[in-house]
Amino acid sequence: MAITNKTVLKKMSSEIQEAMLQHGNEQKVREHVRSVKLLADLLLEEDTSPQSSPAAVQEPTVEEIRKMMGAGNPEPVQKEDKETKIDHDEANGSSIFDF
Repeated sequence: MAITNKTVLKKMSSEIQEAMLQHGNEQKVREHVRSVKLLADLLLEEDTSPQSSPAAVQEPTVEEIRKMMGAGNPEPVQKEDKETKIDHDEANGSSIFDF
């Protein structure tokens, strides 16, 4: 939902009126002026950015898709079974929990 410039200008006007009513309280005046500044920056930023063209979405390249899918990667290296098995008379497996 896009906010119109008219809506932002109305909000700026109401913030200015609130600041004028709070003329005795410096901190409140500064808060309202800060709000006006933010709204003005919003309007100015909106004018510099192209409204009709949304941010371009780049499609992944064929090479990127291959990399994501794992193609082109070397075959996985199989681990050599370097475990030394100790043969005990009472053991019946390679796990320490096998009894």
